[in-house]
Amino acid sequence: MSATIAARLDRLPVSRTIFKMVTLISLGGFFEFYDIFLTAYIAPGLYKSGIFSPVSSNVFGLDNIASFIAVFFAGLFVSTLFLSRIADRFGRRTIFNFSLLWYSICAVGMAFQTTAPAILFFRFAAGIGIGMELVVIDTFLSELVPKASRGKAFAFNQLLSFSAIPVVALLSFFSVPSSFWGIDGWRWVTLIGSVGAFLVFVARRNLPESPRWLEQSGRHQEADRIMSQIEERVEHETGQSLAEPKVGLASEATLQHSARPESRTRTKGPSGFREIWQHPYRRRTIMLSIFNLCQTIGFYGFANWVPTFLLSRGITITKSLEYSLIIAFANPIAPLIGHLFAEKIERKWQIVWSALGIAGFGLCFSQQTSLPGVVSFGVLVTLSANFMSFAFHAYQAELYPTRIRAQGVGFVYSWSRFGGIIGSFVIAAMLKEYGSVGAFGFIALCMIIVAIAIGGFGPRTNLLSLEEINRVVKPRMDPPPLRSGATGANEHE
Repeated sequence: MSATIAARLDRLPVSRTIFKMVTLISLGGFFEFYDIFLTAYIAPGLYKSGIFSPVSSNVFGLDNIASFIAVFFAGLFVSTLFLSRIADRFGRRTIFNFSLLWYSICAVGMAFQTTAPAILFFRFAAGIGIGMELVVIDTFLSELVPKASRGKAFAFNQLLSFSAIPVVALLSFFSVPSSFWGIDGWRWVTLIGSVGAFLVFVARRNLPESPRWLEQSGRHQEADRIMSQIEERVEHETGQSLAEPKVGLASEATLQHSARPESRTRTKGPSGFREIWQHPYRRRTIMLSIFNLCQTIGFYGFANWVPTFLLSRGITITKSLEYSLIIAFANPIAPLIGHLFAEKIERKWQIVWSALGIAGFGLCFSQQTSLPGVVSFGVLVTLSANFMSFAFHAYQAELYPTRIRAQGVGFVYSWSRFGGIIGSFVIAAMLKEYGSVGAFGFIALCMIIVAIAIGGFGPRTNLLSLEEINRVVKPRMDPPPLRSGATGANEHE
């Protein structure tokens, strides 16, 4: 029996080749996060230009910053719900590169618009590209990294991704209040992100396709060729021969073939949507859908609204940008620390405690007006949110098999985008009626729901291979009648 791609991957040591692939994937995440968190830092510039307002008389008005946030999440929603499955059909690498190029073009388009409807259109279109990118990043990364390093790989991925936040905050701090050559500062911030994303698109064209996906798709020779190239590079870099891969664990394709006969036809191609509602994935799909609906309200509810929260407390635009800049530099710290214990603490509990941290520290933040209080609790909320982020990005990608991983992650992730749409308007309404305390009370409630959903229903995943986590289990069969003198009967699962 020959070793599967999964067995060959999971016995690889950490090396320069693995690190390079993780870095190339994560650089795409850097500019995705750059654009996702753009809202908070260019919002004061949009207010200053008169295109949008913090809280207009009509909560659903096109000139409301909530609409700017909502259309972006609408693009993310459409992409993750309806388009993520194409990565299961056409491959990780193809969709990975296309989505980043799409985003780059749309960001340029938005930077040159002068009316709210036009800006909203390009913001929506950019959301479509970023939605596909984020799903494929999680899918791609989980499939390329050995099981003993998945948590650390996602922590490093998030470290690079979150490094974009202080970058966009710093650029905004110096650019947004001013204009250069007659062009508003917020437009320069948008253009810089677009150009950077295009350069990353060029740099990662040589990234290999996922061998796991190739094997699952029946392209065994291509999978073996890419896997052999990776193994040769790793052996050359480490100067040691690789350990023999285990041959006891069957590939997903074999497990799928040996499962119930009806599942063999159900799990191919676009039919994967039906499979995420079958045992054992149905429970995971429901749990992750509830989780994503609520987590995004806490995560982006704070990140996108920090300057607006501060403005509502009577802090000036310049001061709000200054405070936000200081808080932004805390973003890469959480995954940097998390890298140390990513494989030592079960991922589900990392998510639970981080969510409770967002709830508690967020309520404290809403009471602050002085610099020490604003910065201290703002940093604590940021650290908690980013701990949760790197843990759940790894976690949800682990809970689906390769053949439907992008479909499953895309579907449950779409609920976070829907939550972002609804949450932006609810937070705007709560901020208008009850101030920052009411807005953070709503966020805290969502985080408590997150803790209950993951803590109560999430399976364990640390140090398990993707195939072990997603092993297809045959239905239990009734034992044959006992013959005289027999002491029992074998049961097979």
